[in-house]
This record gives sequence, C-alpha cells and structure tokens, in this order.
Amino acid sequence: MDKVPEVQTSESDGIRTVTVGGEFDPDTIGLLSGTLLPVPEGCAGTVLDLADVLFADSAFLHLLLRARQEHASVGVPLVLARPSTAVSRLLDVTDTARAFTLAPSVPAAAADIRATGSRGPAPR
Repeated sequence: MDKVPEVQTSESDGIRTVTVGGEFDPDTIGLLSGTLLPVPEGCAGTVLDLADVLFADSAFLHLLLRARQEHASVGVPLVLARPSTAVSRLLDVTDTARAFTLAPSVPAAAADIRATGSRGPAPR
C-alpha cells in the first residue's frame, strides 16, 4: 500500500462502503472528510474499511468522531471494519474504541448495519 491517501466508495443495497488506505494527517484528512460528511440522503449505513490505513493521527480520530456523531444524528449506522494496526493503536491509546461499532470484515460490518438499521435511515 502506498503512503498516498486513497479513498474509494461503493454502494450496495443502500449501504455505502468507504475503503481507505495510506497515511492521513491534517494535510490529507480533507480527502476523507469530503467523503464521510455529510451523510448522503437515503444512506442506510456506512462501512468504513480501514484495513489499509498506514498512519492515522488526531486529525483522523477527530474526523471519525465527527462522522460517528453526524451518522448518529440522522439515525444512520457507521461501522468501522478491519481497523489496521495504526487505527487500532490510535483507538486504544485514546480509549475511544468503545465509541464505535467495530467489525472484523466488510461483510460482517454490512450485516451489523442490516441488523441494526433495518428500519432504514431516519427522516431528515
């Protein structure tokens, strides 16, 4: 995986999967921020695949917390899938892992969303 930040988005059955890789810091976090926020209309849930994140700092954590809050405010689940070592370490050191729903795989994350978000997104 290259150090250059990469963000790819796909959608299936209303569930958006955002696959993220590379290094994220205050200079590069905007790429991900523009994808995660705001939550798209009609989105049933977001899976954030973090397996290929090589570096994540406080800017990354701040965005994750903002995304969690934004998703919760509109009743749309956000699930972090396959957190990389860098992301896991960041969540552990800051004691914020418990603030998120974590899943071991993208399919497991999508299943979590289907189970908890079966009513669909909250009206806006």
